[in-house]
Parts: sequence; C-alpha cells; structure tokens
Amino acid sequence: MTKVGPFEIIDVPPLSEPRMLLALQPWVDVGSVGTMALTFLEETFGGQPVGELARPGYFYDFTRYRPTLFRREGKREVSIPNTRLHHARDKDGRDWLLLHALEPHANGDEYTEGVLDLCRHFKVSEYTLIGAMYAPVPHTRPPVASGGASDEAMRERLRNAGIRESNYEGPTTILASVTTQAEKLGMISAGVILQLPAYAQLERDYTGLYALLGYLDRLYGLGLTLDQLRVQSERQTEAIDENVAEDTRLKAWLTEMEAAYDAERSAGGPAKDSKLSPELESFLRDVEGRLN
Repeated sequence: MTKVGPFEIIDVPPLSEPRMLLALQPWVDVGSVGTMALTFLEETFGGQPVGELARPGYFYDFTRYRPTLFRREGKREVSIPNTRLHHARDKDGRDWLLLHALEPHANGDEYTEGVLDLCRHFKVSEYTLIGAMYAPVPHTRPPVASGGASDEAMRERLRNAGIRESNYEGPTTILASVTTQAEKLGMISAGVILQLPAYAQLERDYTGLYALLGYLDRLYGLGLTLDQLRVQSERQTEAIDENVAEDTRLKAWLTEMEAAYDAERSAGGPAKDSKLSPELESFLRDVEGRLN
C-alpha cells in the first residue's frame, strides 16, 4: 500500500500516460449514468480496484451517505461509502483510471487536492468529468451532451464527437477546481455532461448510459459494443411513452419540449423564441431545488 494524499493505493506497475475519467455522485450523476458508464468500462476492459480514501469519515457525513449492511457467506458486513479508484487497460493498450467520486460534505479543499495528488502520482495526461443532469429535454429525441476543455485541440475533439460547448453559469461542485488546476500540472481537462429529461427521473437511465458511452466512444475511439444497451434503452423509452400517454400534463409538456429541442437544433444553438410555459418552468425549478 502507498499513501497518496488522503488515498491508500495498492502498488501497480507503471502506467503509460493514463487518462482519468471521474463520475461524481450525486451532483452530476442523475440516472446513475456516470457511475454506470465507469462500471461498464471496468467490465469491458477488465478493470481492477487500486485505491480508496483511507478515512472516508473525514470527508463524509454518514447520516447523509448511509453505510449498507449486508450478508456474505452468512456473516454480517458493512459497506462504507467511499471514493474508489479502478484501473483498466483498453483494447489498444491505453491505461485508464476510473474514479467513482462521492462529493464531500466537509474538507472539500483537501478532497480536491487529494484528487490532484492522484493525478500527480500516476502522471495523468487527461482528466475528464462525466455525468448527467436534468434539463427541459424530451425523451423522444437523442440526448444532448455539452462540455468544455482546457485547450483548443481537445475542444475540437469534443465537437467532432458531437458534444456541444457548454455555456453553463451557476452553482457547481468543489471538484470544479480540479479542472482549473489541471493545466498547471500539464494535464488536459474536459467535461462531458449529458442532458436528461427532468420528468422521467429514472434510478438507472439506460438511454442516458447508451448515449454517454456513445459520446465517449467517439471521443476516445474505444470500440465499444453497445447493442445490448440499445435494446435496454428502447424498452425504457417504451415504458416512458406509456406513462406520458396517461398524463395529459406530461403530454403537453412533451410537445413543448420537442418544439424547443427542434428549434434549438435547427438554429445551431438556443433559439430566442423557444420559451417554456410558466408551469413547466416552475416544475423544472422544483426539480433543481430538490437536487440542490
């Protein structure tokens, strides 16, 4: 074991310019999309755990992130919420560090510095935050991803992958400071955040997972096979169709969001006249308030 900042890391062979993907719960992980994407990549490329926080209680309030009691071979065990790091190597021999991060309740500056310590220790070449947030988008259209990057070459790669530039301003996470420090460490930093329909609020959003992995596949050339996920996505969409058909309010909102989505796509950006109804705006503010 090696101590790297607040993390305990098992000894691993030297990695070659690894890329780090970070999924952050709960801030930008609606539908568990970011978390499931990392798990999918771990299963696809044979990922293995390599580290976690040595003292998670220093950062987390366990009345908010509850430990889980379970049985293994007849014995009671407790799983403690933690930030965990995995290593995987893709088909082209590229090294990946996959960080399942829980947003800290306390000592956020030390937590952020700990993530940077990991980047220094492993000589990370690229750092990308992935995930999803709720937005006024319809489930009947392909999910849109937005993001940004620290250099023009990476921004061009994002555009080529179909990821539009984000113009978001507002509340964020303490981990946003990682991206501001990345350039000082010689890393390229980026973000890829999917927009998912606020009215669906699925615990495990397979349409979002399918879309996010598609974006990452195009961005990094991972050669992923996503046929099974596409089928799961189609089944989930059919279930949402049935729910919407039984709710006149949702049907009206869906028509509204489809029109706004189509206008934005045809205009190449937010359309000036695609305002949403006050009722829908109120619903979206309520969703955002519950998440914050």
